[in-house]
Amino acid sequence: MDLDRRRVLRLTGATATASMAALAGCTSADDGDDDDENGADDNDENGDTETETDSEDETGESAGLHDYERWLTSDADGELLFSYVDWAGLGEFEDDDDEPVPDEDDADVEDPMIELPMVGALIAAMSAGFAAPSAGLGPIVDLEDDTLAADDAETTLDELLFVNETLLFLGDVATDEVVDALTEPDDDPYAAGATFDHVDDVGDFELYESETDDDGFGAASSQAVAVGADAILLANDSEDVDGVDHVRSVLEAAEGDRERATDEREEFDWTLETAGEGHVVLGGYGGEEDLDDVEEANTIVSSLTFDADGGAEGDFAATFETIDDETESELETELGATADDRTLDIEDDRVTAWASWDADNEALE
Repeated sequence: MDLDRRRVLRLTGATATASMAALAGCTSADDGDDDDENGADDNDENGDTETETDSEDETGESAGLHDYERWLTSDADGELLFSYVDWAGLGEFEDDDDEPVPDEDDADVEDPMIELPMVGALIAAMSAGFAAPSAGLGPIVDLEDDTLAADDAETTLDELLFVNETLLFLGDVATDEVVDALTEPDDDPYAAGATFDHVDDVGDFELYESETDDDGFGAASSQAVAVGADAILLANDSEDVDGVDHVRSVLEAAEGDRERATDEREEFDWTLETAGEGHVVLGGYGGEEDLDDVEEANTIVSSLTFDADGGAEGDFAATFETIDDETESELETELGATADDRTLDIEDDRVTAWASWDADNEALE
């Protein structure tokens, strides 16, 4: 199978029809007959994951974590849901426009190690598809391109990150270009996008807010955008929190003025370091009602990394309050169930799984 960004998004759409209980982490795997040397802790031998350490660089960030870690922080309820897409990395694969789209009825993806990261990709891509045009950034952001930025834009965007209610486009941002798009009215009366005013600065980022308008459901709503040299952040007002505050919380985490998720929760630091490297990643913690189906799982991170031949590798890490026999049996049955090779390790309250799929595996079709 030729693997490219469009194929990943098609797979994402098929995966979205799978049980959303997987988002809560009700997942399991077969540890197979493989030796420990093929397990999740030895990805240097089995995949593309780079060697990581726990040392800190001069900024105080752990060298063992991933670049996007600095943006991750809890929301006002102490919860986190994030998804990450290496858009440029996926764009490097061969693009096969002639490959047929699989029928949804035939796209029987029932493996949490595929479902979780692909649902994460869906969350990020759908959010970007709505948020960027509504902010007037359509001429800059192009989801059809191998990079996220339009070909004629000065800005280059390579990665997509969703953190709670905030969407981030990461790359090399031509700030003047973005600010002009936000603040200058469009002459086209049919063009989407509100006009924004500068309301604050957070570190090296300029924070803008649109005028309050009807959200289409009878409630007043506004949109916030922050612009900096390496990122564009967008968020709408939610039921209890203004978009500006959503964006500000993520910016403050990146600037070191707010506690990051990896500092707040040691177990999340471990899950992110263990399974947070890939082309698509989903993770988080909190939301006790959503976690009922996983026997009080505390944190989850799951990722997929694709290769040029069309295969994939996945990593999964989770922590639980306790793991009883029933939960362990489910984990042994379901995690990596569609994979050609897989390993599972359960130690005390921590679970790691690694899996690989060959290019002709139907789960990737």
